[in-house]
Amino acid sequence: MSTEQTAWGDAEGRRRDILASAELIVEEQGYAGLTMRAIAVGAGVSSGTVYQYFSGKEDVFAALMERRLEELQRTLESVNRDLGIAGVLKEIEPQITDLWRRFGRSAAQWEAKVLSGGRRGKEVTNSAQDYRKTLKALAKTLDETARATGQELIDDPALPHWVWDSLIGLADDLLLQGARINRVKPAHLIEFATQAIARGITR
Repeated sequence: MSTEQTAWGDAEGRRRDILASAELIVEEQGYAGLTMRAIAVGAGVSSGTVYQYFSGKEDVFAALMERRLEELQRTLESVNRDLGIAGVLKEIEPQITDLWRRFGRSAAQWEAKVLSGGRRGKEVTNSAQDYRKTLKALAKTLDETARATGQELIDDPALPHWVWDSLIGLADDLLLQGARINRVKPAHLIEFATQAIARGITR
């Protein structure tokens, strides 16, 4: 985390400091370790200052997810469609693995708050919308990639959800090194998984 002091009155910089503190806590301790006081200590501000930006830790966590999902959306928008479906999936895999490394342990809590109708502050609502936008962006990218490379996608609304869940499963294995225990190198696993997903969603 940066040790530089955020200038007084720099509201956006202060918000970044708060989120940087929160992200480090979630990565090290999971959602259970995330408290407004701990966030404040890490950001070098008072708890009252954190509450000026977020109404509770649910909103802080949702804002972290929102930021990462927006980054992924930008990647999906810009990735080269000529790579083919497996190639596109390989391009976005590092971001999804990084997202899962940072937030995977807290996925159940995030789903309970964001996807299952828990307490809905502004940030939580925005994060839920960003999750849906990410799935739409993934579907759009896969469709455009298939068209660019002469492939035909299976026409099913479950497709982007299944691809997303498959990539999360791949990320989980890479992080836990399950395949490596069985002497499968990460690069080979990524190649095999992305090719298998591509075969599974095309005619």
